Amino acid sequence: MKKESKYGVPPIESRREFERNVYLVLEDFNRKLDGDDEALKANAVWSAGQHLKRVRTLPNGRIDLMTIDEGLRTMGNMHNWMRYMDVPRPKEQEKEANEPDKEDPDDDGKI
Repeated sequence: MKKESKYGVPPIESRREFERNVYLVLEDFNRKLDGDDEALKANAVWSAGQHLKRVRTLPNGRIDLMTIDEGLRTMGNMHNWMRYMDVPRPKEQEKEANEPDKEDPDDDGKI
């Protein structure tokens, strides 16, 4: 686990981590294209597709880092950083979690 930074996204420490972040974007892109939501597909193609189509691989199968633009790098870092964030809960679940347990009127407290 990386140290938390008060400045936001922690810096990338290796080429391996950089490539992993790019593959996170590719995985998310493919997941959206496999889904049924047409608006989500259109958004994925508009936001990530234009960056992903420029990425090339080297003869050894690794990503050519020179083909990764600033937009893809930023999206990759964001996808990586999101796993450190808390998942927001819908308001209904928050209300239920904050309400005290309601007692059963038929319960006399005996076990």
